[in-house]
Amino acid sequence: MTPLDRKNGEHTMTDAQPTGAQPGLPSAADVRSLVARQKSALLAEEARKRKAAEEELKHQKEMFLHRTVTPDFVAHLTTRIGNAAANGEMQLLLGRFPSAWCSDGGRAINAREKDWPSTLQGFARDFYDFWERELKPRGFQMEVAIVDFPSGMPGDIGATLSWKEGDRA
Repeated sequence: MTPLDRKNGEHTMTDAQPTGAQPGLPSAADVRSLVARQKSALLAEEARKRKAAEEELKHQKEMFLHRTVTPDFVAHLTTRIGNAAANGEMQLLLGRFPSAWCSDGGRAINAREKDWPSTLQGFARDFYDFWERELKPRGFQMEVAIVDFPSGMPGDIGATLSWKEGDRA
């Protein structure tokens, strides 16, 4: 930016620095440019974080879909049940997962349809089968429900294991 322009042989001021201006004092255009660069950098960082979060969720879903109930998992579950019982609890939150990971987006669970287990996938389905085979005959009950509704839509599904007397699965 040039503070002076020649016009008919005379020096005239442009919108740069007025006469007697302090050196280093920025122009409004300089400040607007700085603000624009800052906003652009913030938007780029937000986009990077959003993409990283999407990639992490994609990775978690892949892990969820391929995970199975293992002897180590059963040992960990047994410890968690024992700890909950020792603390006087009658139930245990097993975990949460996005309703989008069900084949119907959680619709059958939300509507409490009889065949909701058929919509489970991956680890949720494997755990449900484990519960049917091993835990239900031992008197444990399991309840699944949509536990949050972001923007009015089904969010996460929570699974709870209970050993209350008289509960129904």
